[in-house]
Amino acid sequence: MIKDRGTIKWTAMMLPEHVQSLKDALVDEQRIEKPLLDEQAIEEFELIICEAMDSNETLNIEVFDNGFTNIIQGTVHYINTMKSQIILQDDKGYFHHIPFKHLVNIQPE
Repeated sequence: MIKDRGTIKWTAMMLPEHVQSLKDALVDEQRIEKPLLDEQAIEEFELIICEAMDSNETLNIEVFDNGFTNIIQGTVHYINTMKSQIILQDDKGYFHHIPFKHLVNIQPE
């Protein structure tokens, strides 16, 4: 009977560059394209933002960033129309400058 180490014997042949390229390929595979928003969704976002700003309500804002989406939770501090961005303050007091073009979804908490 042949005693074989299985896949363990092949791991020594993997260079660090190969391992890194496999990890990068896995990350690239999980990337998504930016969702397109219609005018109705944009108007709904504007309404939600204005209501939340008036009542100082916490929002969950889904932001598109380099192929992935992140959720930022906080209150709307200011809307900068000149730079087309929302300034959101999270519960730790940090300010996030979110461009309008990166918005994917907005939900009140």
